[in-house]
Amino acid sequence: MDHALDAICFAVVMVVPVLVWIVSRPWVWKHLAAILRPLGVRVWRQVVVDDSPDPATLLRWAQQRLARLRADLERVRRLLLDDEWMSGTRQVGNRLAYERLVVDVREAERQVPAAALEVPAAPSPVSAPRFTFAAPSTQPAVEMIEFGPSGRWL
Repeated sequence: MDHALDAICFAVVMVVPVLVWIVSRPWVWKHLAAILRPLGVRVWRQVVVDDSPDPATLLRWAQQRLARLRADLERVRRLLLDDEWMSGTRQVGNRLAYERLVVDVREAERQVPAAALEVPAAPSPVSAPRFTFAAPSTQPAVEMIEFGPSGRWL
């Protein structure tokens, strides 16, 4: 078995450089490319799958984007109601974000057909009880202990 391994190593060391030299010649490479290029194209077509999404997936993505934009718009709208205590820079930023979100929501609404929009139903007395009890969280509170100056460990 030892001699077989030596023979394989010898073949690799002596034959591979010769094969590389032969293949690197332009006339050999031209003939090999003519044979291997169609084979490579055929293999590539089998390996790579076209991942174009179907219309239902595109519609679902557009609906999710619209819902996310509407939630962001509502959040910024609530923020604008009580931003007198903020700095002027943040107030201007909030108003710019609001204007941009209004434009984005309008564009997203144009992409989603009206028939695809889900209108939330009004809560009925059965679905929305008058008195609800929220149980306290059973998760323990996290307590941060800081040692030393500026919270670094001693």
